[in-house]
Amino acid sequence: MNIVAVYAEDYPWDIRVEKLLVGFQNAGHTTHLVCRNRALRPANERVGNILCKRVPAPVLPRALASLISTPAFFNPMWAAAVRRCIRDARPELVVVRDLPLAPLAIRLANSAGIAVIVDMAENHPALWREVCASDPIPLRSWILKNPYLARRMERSVARRAHGFFVVVEEMREHLLALGVPPERVAVVSNTPELMSFDASGGSMPPDTFPPLSPHHVDLLYVGNVTRRRGLHQVVAAMAELREDDPMPRLHVVGDGDYLPRLRELAAKMKLAGRVFFHGRIEFARVPAIFARCHVGVISHLKTEHTDTTIPNKLFDCMACAKPVLVSNATPLERIVTAEDCGRVFRDGDIAGIANQIRALLDPELRRRLGANGRSAVERRYNWGRDMETALAAVQRFTRSPLSSR
Repeated sequence: MNIVAVYAEDYPWDIRVEKLLVGFQNAGHTTHLVCRNRALRPANERVGNILCKRVPAPVLPRALASLISTPAFFNPMWAAAVRRCIRDARPELVVVRDLPLAPLAIRLANSAGIAVIVDMAENHPALWREVCASDPIPLRSWILKNPYLARRMERSVARRAHGFFVVVEEMREHLLALGVPPERVAVVSNTPELMSFDASGGSMPPDTFPPLSPHHVDLLYVGNVTRRRGLHQVVAAMAELREDDPMPRLHVVGDGDYLPRLRELAAKMKLAGRVFFHGRIEFARVPAIFARCHVGVISHLKTEHTDTTIPNKLFDCMACAKPVLVSNATPLERIVTAEDCGRVFRDGDIAGIANQIRALLDPELRRRLGANGRSAVERRYNWGRDMETALAAVQRFTRSPLSSR
């Protein structure tokens, strides 16, 4: 089968796009990817075995290329690129990542009699509502990321796509509430490849990490640093643990617009030697970083968005046999509680966060919770299992014509 994928950002690199397309290739399918080109890479390029068709061609100044390649269903540049790729590749299936380009991909694919799967990795209406609420220039977000328009798009897409991939059960329930038949939705989660993660790690962690010590328990956050990630609550909780032995230390690996505020907060609370900021680190070093620390932290604020998605790093941490400290965002709480692989705190409860960190200072508890997490990944939460689900769903979705829905 020929498959055309449509992705609204630059490639490389996105781990979910890579795993899906490589998984399709391993099953004997040919893949083509239409993606954005803000980095001004070649218009046509093979990345691994993925044939990339980029929007736009690298002949414009970077700022102009970024502007005119804005991923929107009404953007004629994207329409031309997707139409051209469908014409040249003659696919049997189009897979479009997320909502912004879904109406465009559905319209072009349906007009050619081709099945369409929407990979709903995010709940965009909920996400865009949060973005608009936090943007210092609200008009900008309301024009480009209007949550009310996103809701209308979502309802339209729910009626017109052959099928959907979602990352978590809660997003599946959201689509069912919009009227999507259950057989049209497959949960393909953000799980790791087992060969990439184990308890031993790989390459050495960054030199900025302080040495291991029996007198410390190291907590690790990896990812984008925005206010919505809730790290300010964890930093505040660290101030309540000054007298604990062993002493907990928080490591923040990543970058984002909220990082300066976090640094200020840590300095104000006099947490030097207890809170460390390491900047962005390439994904290949993440297993070694998890192996270096004792507890993974996922502190996302509890919102409609976080209640319908799941971060990769939950399963990455579990795969490394590390316990997790998570907020009570619905999917996080459900999985961690069911698998008994960590501790859950209530969003906004600083004292509760401190108490859960204090509980995780117990090495025997950490060992047991970490082993439970690794077992859950080996049994259920791994990419091999999710890719099997995706391949079975492709066969199911493409067998059913649009007129049967």
